[in-house]
Amino acid sequence: MKTFNIAMLALMMALSFVSLTPVYAEVSQAAEDHLALAASYEQKAQAQDTLIAEHQQMKKDYPGTLALSPKDTSSVRVQEMDKHCDAIIQDATKLRNEFLEFAKWHQMRAAELQGR
Repeated sequence: MKTFNIAMLALMMALSFVSLTPVYAEVSQAAEDHLALAASYEQKAQAQDTLIAEHQQMKKDYPGTLALSPKDTSSVRVQEMDKHCDAIIQDATKLRNEFLEFAKWHQMRAAELQGR
């Protein structure tokens, strides 16, 4: 009887380890997926930073770039360009911040899954 109990205990322990291995692999894969998504969102945020910088520079350079005559740098044209650039800068900044928040969330989720 004692041998039977030991054998059953050993079998139960073996089965418990077998069933835990796939779960661990799935958790590990989920954490990796979250980290990949975080990296993707960080790249998207960097692209928005580039767009923001381009329009900030465009806004700064505009009054002199298209000046074919003194009339081309009129305050109306400069105001139109400022409005155009400001709208893009504002939208790109909002989108960049959202991407960074998504990246942060996915990093947090990966850390939770990794037990940190």
